[in-house]
Amino acid sequence: MSPGERAAFAYAQARLQAHHGRRLSDTDWRRLEASRGAAHYLAAARAGSLAGWLEAIGDADDGHTLEAKLHAAWTRHVDEVAGWVPADWRAALRWFGTLIQLPISARSDGDAATRWLARWRAALPRAHRDAELLHRSTHLLLPRLNEGQAERDALAQAARLAFKRLFRRHAGSPVAVLAALGLAALDFERLRGGLVARVLLAPERGAREADAS
Repeated sequence: MSPGERAAFAYAQARLQAHHGRRLSDTDWRRLEASRGAAHYLAAARAGSLAGWLEAIGDADDGHTLEAKLHAAWTRHVDEVAGWVPADWRAALRWFGTLIQLPISARSDGDAATRWLARWRAALPRAHRDAELLHRSTHLLLPRLNEGQAERDALAQAARLAFKRLFRRHAGSPVAVLAALGLAALDFERLRGGLVARVLLAPERGAREADAS
């Protein structure tokens, strides 16, 4: 990397390290996930480091509105991270951020994942398109699309550990940025899943959304 690139990735590392230090612990997640209702879950999540993703969320939002607002928050986070790195890396980071939006139905034919990977490689700076470590992060997230819920949970836990190692061992590099974004993606998915499930399971909301459909 050039001196300018090294400086940019060092800056990104410092910002991401701050985010990393605020991530919920396993104990924090267990406490949050003990919340039975959406209101209690949302209040508990807003009290911690997940609050930034919930700023636009309203207590009465239905499932569709909730999904839209959460994905908008995730896109803003990805754009923020992309703004910390050299310009020729930004398209790749933004495309990496779309990985968690691949449809779960991709597990049936793999076409969506194949198309995603082709565009991901094309988005990387030309000199880095074949760098194995840069593709490691995509391979940690993609398998979720091919398994059932229990398997996806186990894969997500394994991915968290792998991302943490990559973040530590490759500090100040594009690999560390992707690892940090991968960790954030897993946290976002966990938050989204917990909140959306509780919203949809609320009796009064479920009846209201069924009538609307």
